[in-house]
Amino acid sequence: MIHEHEQTGITSGSRLKGSFLGPLFSFNLHSFVDDFWGNGWGISRCLILSIIFWGLFAVLGNMIPNLPLFAFEWLLGTAPIWLPVVLLVSAWKIWMWYIHSNYIFKRDTMLLEVKMPREITRSPRAMENALSKLWTDSGETTFFNTAWQGQVRPYFSLEIASFGGQIHFYIWCWRQWRPNVEAMMYAYYPEVELVEAEDYASKFRFDPETQECFPTDWRYEPRNDAYPIRTYVEFELDKDPKEEYRVDPLAEVLERMSILKPDEQMWIQIILTQCRDYRRNPKGPWWDIQDRYTNLIKDEIDVVRRESAPAKPNDREAEDSWKAVVRVPQYRLTELVKAMDRNMGKHPFNVGMRGVYISNAENFNSAGYTGIRWIWRPVGNPQYMNQMRPRRWGNPFDYPWQDYKDIRWRLMQRRFFDAYRRRAHFYSPWIFPHNMMSTEVIATMWHPPSSAIGAPGLERIPAKKAEPPANLPK
Repeated sequence: MIHEHEQTGITSGSRLKGSFLGPLFSFNLHSFVDDFWGNGWGISRCLILSIIFWGLFAVLGNMIPNLPLFAFEWLLGTAPIWLPVVLLVSAWKIWMWYIHSNYIFKRDTMLLEVKMPREITRSPRAMENALSKLWTDSGETTFFNTAWQGQVRPYFSLEIASFGGQIHFYIWCWRQWRPNVEAMMYAYYPEVELVEAEDYASKFRFDPETQECFPTDWRYEPRNDAYPIRTYVEFELDKDPKEEYRVDPLAEVLERMSILKPDEQMWIQIILTQCRDYRRNPKGPWWDIQDRYTNLIKDEIDVVRRESAPAKPNDREAEDSWKAVVRVPQYRLTELVKAMDRNMGKHPFNVGMRGVYISNAENFNSAGYTGIRWIWRPVGNPQYMNQMRPRRWGNPFDYPWQDYKDIRWRLMQRRFFDAYRRRAHFYSPWIFPHNMMSTEVIATMWHPPSSAIGAPGLERIPAKKAEPPANLPK
């Protein structure tokens, strides 16, 4: 996939409410429509752009007689030029949608539960190495594989689910990939057990009459994908400290999921596949493309480094001339660059994250859904890096005029559970925006917890059940 634009920053609605003149006189249509009206007052982009379009159309209609007839004749006369292109592009997209859906439908999937032992001594670095086993483009080797056979590269789902406070770790995969998943886990965590489990998402039936839920996703914000979150390296877990000195950000996540009431549930899903994103080379011809992950990080590192250098090195009278002789050890110029450079050298994945809080309707409250919305706050660093911010699904509904009699809310809930059960994120029928993350970032948010995490809902097995060695004499 070729990406034309990168995220440069997001303005929250709380900062824009009442600020009408700034976005208006900045002559930035994106800021005016999305930031002020969308984030600020909950007015959809479609409605605002429709009003602008029909307003301009009405003005143009007063200037050009018989404008509708003129527009129809113009479209009809130029149809031999644009119609074949539209039909060809549409046919190609429909074909790719069909063959990809057909291929995915034929995959036999399974859910493996990861049963944790009482003692796990390895740090998340072991999980980082294990995840590199899933970095594969198998199935998309040639154009024939993708465009005719409809093959897609494998995608996996790392999940944490709490049912009334009982926490379970899962790995979802295609059945043919079970040996690879077992090999990667047993190689670095020989104490754990992997057993096939019933798919809790497919078994669950949401009843809107008696239950309520709040679905959400998490995306990088406020910067682009070159800036990571705080990983286990920032928490010094890579140094394998003693158990009593471990500060694992996953502890707060599991503790929140452990204190659920019997009628409450929390699900977390991290869907990943090999990152093969590309972008156009900004310094080359339009047909020249380059790896998006590596080059985006390089560009952002250069931006940070230029901040430490004077704009005019030979001008000693400039305000920033001191930068030529003094290097202030700022976090942004030292630790941030180290973190970005370190993540650039690791396997990148396309990652989509979603979660949901479910409870009985009478017990549904803000404490429950706020807990799932901001459950990844321990790994956030919005001042210098990124944070995992809730963006889609239930989050945009702030005003009563956004949803008449909960019609959109119920539709959104049905769509969420369908996407969750399918583990769909990168291919039809559900394609959503994703982030690029390294194995270090993913391992921070999903790894077998050590005994330092004492969440009461985390069930642990006394010891791993081992089979006798295969090389025993018969």
